[in-house]
Amino acid sequence: MKYNTLEETELWHLIAKGNQNAFAYIYTTYSKDMYKYGHKFTQETELIEDVIQDVYVHIWELRNSLTVKKSIKFYLFSSFRRELIKRINASYESETLEDYHSNISWQASFQEILLENQITLESSKKVTQALENLSARQKEAIFLRYIQDLSYEEISALMEIQVPSLYNLIFKGIKTMKEFLSSSKFTAKAIAVFFMLIF
Repeated sequence: MKYNTLEETELWHLIAKGNQNAFAYIYTTYSKDMYKYGHKFTQETELIEDVIQDVYVHIWELRNSLTVKKSIKFYLFSSFRRELIKRINASYESETLEDYHSNISWQASFQEILLENQITLESSKKVTQALENLSARQKEAIFLRYIQDLSYEEISALMEIQVPSLYNLIFKGIKTMKEFLSSSKFTAKAIAVFFMLIF
């Protein structure tokens, strides 16, 4: 069966009925992205892997009683984010979530866009510098919207922020990056490709 051709409701129905192949499909499809997302909060690889495993185990054990109201990807990301932050907070009570964000490099995901388009010479340093001008929440919102392709409504629920505020957050973040890259020696081609791809 080609699970990638199924509607989300059909796929979840199979999982709820105990179809292990359907469950394996969502694991292989989304676990890599969850792993990348986890590294935006902490570099503790074992913690990230443990939380991912626990999320999937939880879903499998409660599959008959769980209801996925939005997309499966959203459900996985929101469960993962909530549990990961809870465990980080328990381990580092003296720090805030903003501290975790500020210590993690978000630029790798954005550089992937440029690298895929063979814009490599200047991209790493300039994208890093541009991202340094963004707040932690701007980085996360842009990552979820343009790298993970979540909807504004999903990101709103995930980050616990109103949709109008989210629009403003992302707009200002993109504007800040664009102004920085335009004022630097970043090539016009690099800027054009980068923003063409994320919009």
